[in-house]
Amino acid sequence: MKLLHVNITGWTATFRLPLLYSGTGITSPLPPYSTLLGLIGNVCGREVKPDETRIGYVFKGEGTAIDIETSHRLEMKKNGILKEQKQTAVAKRQFIIKPVLDLYLDNLEFKHWFDYPQNPPCLGRSQDVAWINNVEIVDAEPISEGFVHGTLLPFSESPVAGLLLLLPDYFNNSLTGFTREIGKLSMYVAVKYSTPVKISRDNLYRIENDSTTVYLNKLL
Repeated sequence: MKLLHVNITGWTATFRLPLLYSGTGITSPLPPYSTLLGLIGNVCGREVKPDETRIGYVFKGEGTAIDIETSHRLEMKKNGILKEQKQTAVAKRQFIIKPVLDLYLDNLEFKHWFDYPQNPPCLGRSQDVAWINNVEIVDAEPISEGFVHGTLLPFSESPVAGLLLLLPDYFNNSLTGFTREIGKLSMYVAVKYSTPVKISRDNLYRIENDSTTVYLNKLL
């Protein structure tokens, strides 16, 4: 089969953990699939639905650091509309240094938008600006087992060692003026780039002329 492969790098990356946010903002070691779906939508200049493509990736960085930044708070009025508060605050944020993302999609139509992006790609927050180094179509063959790293695996189907994370698969942004809603939460095992694991399961693909094994996740 054919897959779209996009190589993206940046200076920083931040992947907020939605259910752990007290004091210092800790980053997930790997991007949630919702973040990658948002990255694709940002490049396309539109909202990309979770059923438009399967997503696979390999992610790595050179460590983490802590930044201090000004935060702007929102408050909800009686009519349910959000409004920005005048008061600001100072917050600590953890971020990943020199991230590298190899993104794989089974919907080849997105190649046009990565060749001609409508907006700068970001690896997390808007200030985590990244750039596209390479866009290509690669051949991939399905395999029953292989070594994977730098990716998220569904916990229920992948009994391997790793950090357990409850992460959103996608968000619902259909209501203008309101906070977005989580469309689906899933439990994942974060397999870091430095600690590859061998797994046997469906949706594994080996990139031809390459040693990379990719897990393609279907969000719906």
